Amino acid sequence: MALHLGRRRSTTTEEAPPRRRLWPRRNAGTGTDDAAKTVVVERKPARWRRSRPNPVSAMIMAAGWAAAAILVLGMLLTWGDANPGNTLVDATLDAGRWLATPFRDAFTRTDPEQQLYINWTIAAVVYYVLARALSWMTRF
Repeated sequence: MALHLGRRRSTTTEEAPPRRRLWPRRNAGTGTDDAAKTVVVERKPARWRRSRPNPVSAMIMAAGWAAAAILVLGMLLTWGDANPGNTLVDATLDAGRWLATPFRDAFTRTDPEQQLYINWTIAAVVYYVLARALSWMTRF
């Protein structure tokens, strides 16, 4: 038993109009289902889905992801009070500082860690959005 929400179905024995099928489309008026008369209509995907990423756009997107990942990893290392004397931690924080240089004083706070979190988050979002836009533009 089906549960119908919304409009009630009528109890009369009216036939519903046949649904229009897009795939496969048969010749109208013949009434036969011969395979020779079947016309297959291919539907093209939307324009934005037709283009496939080329190597250039894939590299741009990878660079954007890498920049955002370095900034997020630097924020996590700062939040976790990682040892700055460690070579890996120091290299990650140096790379993060270099990437966040244009956004260094976007917002100023009295707490330096809070200022780092805000400015590096903005930098990571900007790098990702910029890489996404450039990657999309180089697809065509």
